[in-house]
Amino acid sequence: MESNYIRFTPLSGAKSESALCYLLEIDEAKILLDCGWNDAFDIDDLKQLKRIAKDVDACLLSHSTLHHLGALAYAKSYMGLRAQTYATFPVVDMGRLSLYDIWQSKRATEDFTTFNLEDIDQAFEAITCLRYHQPIELTGKCKGITITASSAGHTVGGTVWKISKDTESILYAVDYNHRKDKHLDGTVLLQPDGSAPQEFQRPSLMITDAFNAQQLLQPSRPARDRALLDSSTRVLELAYMLDSYWMANRVRYPLILLTNFSYRTAHFATSMMEWMGDTVRSQLTDTRENPFQFKYLRLCQRLSDLEQYPSPRVILASNLSMETGFAREVFLRNEWSQNPINTLILTERALPGELARYLYDEWKESVGQLASKEVGSEVQLDNVLDLKMDRKVLLQGQELADFLAAQEARLERERADAALLERNRRTLLEEEDDSDDDEGSLDGDSNNLVEMDMLLSKSGSHDVYMKDATKSGGFFKQTQSYRMFPYVERRKKIDDYGESIVVEHFLNASSGAVQEGRDTGAAGSSGRGGNLDANGDTKMGDADGQEDVHMAGTGDKTDGANGKDKWMDQDMIHPEDSLPSKYVSSEEEVIIKCKVRYVDMEGRADESAMKTILQAIAPRKLILVHGTEEQTEALCQTYLELSDMTREIYTPSIGEVLNVSEVTNMYKINLTDALLSSLTFSTLGEIDLAYLVGQIQIPPGSTAPVLGMPVVQVDGNTKKLMAPENTGGDAMAIG
Repeated sequence: MESNYIRFTPLSGAKSESALCYLLEIDEAKILLDCGWNDAFDIDDLKQLKRIAKDVDACLLSHSTLHHLGALAYAKSYMGLRAQTYATFPVVDMGRLSLYDIWQSKRATEDFTTFNLEDIDQAFEAITCLRYHQPIELTGKCKGITITASSAGHTVGGTVWKISKDTESILYAVDYNHRKDKHLDGTVLLQPDGSAPQEFQRPSLMITDAFNAQQLLQPSRPARDRALLDSSTRVLELAYMLDSYWMANRVRYPLILLTNFSYRTAHFATSMMEWMGDTVRSQLTDTRENPFQFKYLRLCQRLSDLEQYPSPRVILASNLSMETGFAREVFLRNEWSQNPINTLILTERALPGELARYLYDEWKESVGQLASKEVGSEVQLDNVLDLKMDRKVLLQGQELADFLAAQEARLERERADAALLERNRRTLLEEEDDSDDDEGSLDGDSNNLVEMDMLLSKSGSHDVYMKDATKSGGFFKQTQSYRMFPYVERRKKIDDYGESIVVEHFLNASSGAVQEGRDTGAAGSSGRGGNLDANGDTKMGDADGQEDVHMAGTGDKTDGANGKDKWMDQDMIHPEDSLPSKYVSSEEEVIIKCKVRYVDMEGRADESAMKTILQAIAPRKLILVHGTEEQTEALCQTYLELSDMTREIYTPSIGEVLNVSEVTNMYKINLTDALLSSLTFSTLGEIDLAYLVGQIQIPPGSTAPVLGMPVVQVDGNTKKLMAPENTGGDAMAIG
């Protein structure tokens, strides 16, 4: 009798709405399920992860949001996380964008040094990308474990993970959406007839979330889509929906997407059509137009870009929490929040303590339960809030003078250090040249000495240079040239393969070629979007060809100078970033008189759908995570009241270790070829089953049992298993 040892430990995101991060142990293998953080980036939140980071063997990422992968870069660079990471292609690309965007937002208001762009690049370049329904067999301590990614809905590339070993099957499904969005299909966990696919039925263990427990009513898509919406992590759904609405109704108000990487986001969306829903793919097939080459949506990457679009206007801004990023800056800029005619539309619930969550709570308290009100009910606020305001300001006066003086002193020290290094380098080169000269043969050295003696003993030698001292006669007139002094002829280095290559020469040339190509591409002709210039780079502009912004194609991801990922540099270079500045912080009183709406665009299954899906899957054991303690306990009680639901439902706290191992009657034996060829198999899920009658033998000198054909003697209606002769070992008959 054998069993797999299975343990589960929440590192974050249990009985709370915090980021998701869990440790799953299968025998000796340690698998990290998500590696999330929030945009406060408090290192104390990662103390549980830090404890086990070096021992993790594999890491699975389910979504591209900050709450699912925000801590990956920091853990890889500063916590010793060396585990191989797995995710779908969109999760990798959009996840990197999410971290770039939040990093840029943090740097705009504070001296953010928790991690840098290089940390992000190194973490995401090491991720193993895979597609849906592509089984991957893990190696090392994870040998024997197979992982398979399936669609979760909610975000592009969002994943439900199936983890299998022997007869154990574990399903990790968080933040899934059963509904069909405009750009995404629903999760694969629920089929149109209300059943679950056979490969997901009756898993040994299912890990799912309780985040939408007590969310009893999700608005219908038509009712939801009639409200104009703000930005969130599901920005593609919002952008596609609003651009379609603007085009269908010929709306004249400007529609703007304001993020640090709006161009790159739109570009990635155009290249990920295979990950989109049937609606988007059908539109591409029927009209031959990519739905994400927006016709009305204007892309902006800085606040100053908004000035060219007059009010009234609709702005989709990041970030979700409104603690940082353009959403906060627009809300607090130019007394925007104090204008009663302005409307803020929230589309997701932020974490407790964040500005967006405060506004949501105020809306909820005023409007009551969503079920009793119209979708997107409007609330007029009249609040006064004390906020900590962080900003980056330019240096002026004496501060600027002191900064410039310190910078000049630093540059002078750097120049002196560089000059010293150059002198040392030249000295070493001269010593190498001298050593090369000394490597000649003894005959050569003797000849050199003889030639030197002849030169010194030659008549007419002088201590100073005489122009005609060595002039010899001849038929043709020759002009005497002065020797150059001091001059040392540099010999080229020669190795076994010929002249040595100076790597710096090629690096500089490559770097210049890349930059020249980018500059040339930026001056290309304008277009609506999806055009290619001579360098193969993609250019995107607006519908009228008035806006032409160059973006390097995804194929050009490295710079020849150092091989480092440079695919974001042009988006991040802002002229004001290089000006002398400082970060200041102050407590200010903010008056909020604008209107607030909340429209559920989270893209998560509600409690009713969760019950339907769980009943269809019917797991043998269930673990509930990612929800407040009240939500978790309420959902657990709801499931326990279902007659066909398992009784083994766990609700662990952060740091609590659950032993969810299951004993199975399983034996490993070898089948003989004769027995195997006589079997007729039937498929059950992912397993082939066959009824057999055989005899187990243990061959001499081996500990592995072998199941072979028995000797059968028929006596009336009775079958007797006869042990074969001369087996030379123990035998046991089974039937």
